[in-house]
Amino acid sequence: MKVFKYISGFLIFLAFTGTLYAQNQPAMGIEEVIVLALEKNFDIKIAKNNTVISKNNAEPGNAGYLPTVSLSAGYNYSSNDTKTEFADPSQPAIDANGAVTENLNADLKVSYNIFSGGSRNFTYQQLKNQSYQSQLEERQNIEQVVLEVINRFLEAVSLYDAFNISQESMQISLDRFERAKENYAAGNFSRLELLNAEVDLRNDSSNLIQSKLAYQKSLKTLNNTIGIRPDSSYNIKGDFDYQEDLTAGALIDKALEQNSDYLVSRTSLVNNELDLKINRGSLYPSLDFSGGYGFGKTSYDANFLNSTENLGWNAGLTLSFNVFDGGRVKRAMQNSQIRIESQQIAIEKTENTIKTNILNTYDDFVTNLELLALTQRNLESSTVNYQRSQEAFGTGQVTGLELREAQLNLINAKYDLSLQRIQTKLSEVSLYFYSGGLVE
Repeated sequence: MKVFKYISGFLIFLAFTGTLYAQNQPAMGIEEVIVLALEKNFDIKIAKNNTVISKNNAEPGNAGYLPTVSLSAGYNYSSNDTKTEFADPSQPAIDANGAVTENLNADLKVSYNIFSGGSRNFTYQQLKNQSYQSQLEERQNIEQVVLEVINRFLEAVSLYDAFNISQESMQISLDRFERAKENYAAGNFSRLELLNAEVDLRNDSSNLIQSKLAYQKSLKTLNNTIGIRPDSSYNIKGDFDYQEDLTAGALIDKALEQNSDYLVSRTSLVNNELDLKINRGSLYPSLDFSGGYGFGKTSYDANFLNSTENLGWNAGLTLSFNVFDGGRVKRAMQNSQIRIESQQIAIEKTENTIKTNILNTYDDFVTNLELLALTQRNLESSTVNYQRSQEAFGTGQVTGLELREAQLNLINAKYDLSLQRIQTKLSEVSLYFYSGGLVE
């Protein structure tokens, strides 16, 4: 009686758990989740803001190409007890309590650097180069996010495959149990055969529940990586193709033109070279121009003058030259040169690492394609073997344990094929990542 209750309850569970696809929900494949991540991902949004900041900084005024203009105005008031005696006895002394003095002034000033040893030009070039580097770093960030999104998506596909395989395995075990129950009632099977079928059914139902949970958790992780609500609901499309005509040589050539790490490394070298030129500019004199227009008026209560007033232009040139600075500029130039040499080494290292990653990943990709074909053939053989074992089980030629072994071989073959599909796609995606072609 317990067995019948268990089967009845499990069939009810199966009715609610039979599919993970939501009705009337959009279906998304790799391309769709990438597009959504490019729009929603939090890290990408921050990286784009950093690029805007760097672009804002790459302006001529930030490098000193534009003059500075300042406007100032002021008013001062003072009240003092004043006593003034003059050397000329004919000039009467001034003796006043609470004498007020008022000063009013306003100035418009313009300053401009005429020459600074070329540092201004190199600073402007560096700002533009830093803006370009910021764009490359944004692309680096986007590529990392896209790679992670694809990994999380393929993980979800793998777990959904596992759920479907577990569901199929449970259905097979359920059919076997019902057949064993019928044969046991007819006296053709022993009690042990029925109990073995029931145990296998329980194990498969447990695997089904666990695989469902794992898939649901993977979707939440994928949603977080994309940048949408963790409980967002949609269906996933697990079908994808492989580009089997990839070649290692072409990928390496493309990487040296498009790989973000390599381009950032080369841009850093340009920054270091500009640093050297900027520091070298400090060896030359600097010529600055300043000019302005001012107004000033002072009124006195206790003075031989009632007021003074000034209004007019002023202009001047300032030539400055650093005669001795304790070797600061020389050390800065030496350090810049060392950084240039270090960055050249870093470029060589980056190039070598990229080539190594592409060659290794390409070998993985080719091998995975071969293994994919092999696992496909293995699944076909396991399917035929299970079908024959199932027929033999119906005629009593094989035992339930032997049928279970054929069933497990079939399930494992399906698992292997699913995992091999994912592994092959991951190696292909890694090739695009290393070659700089993941985000065109």
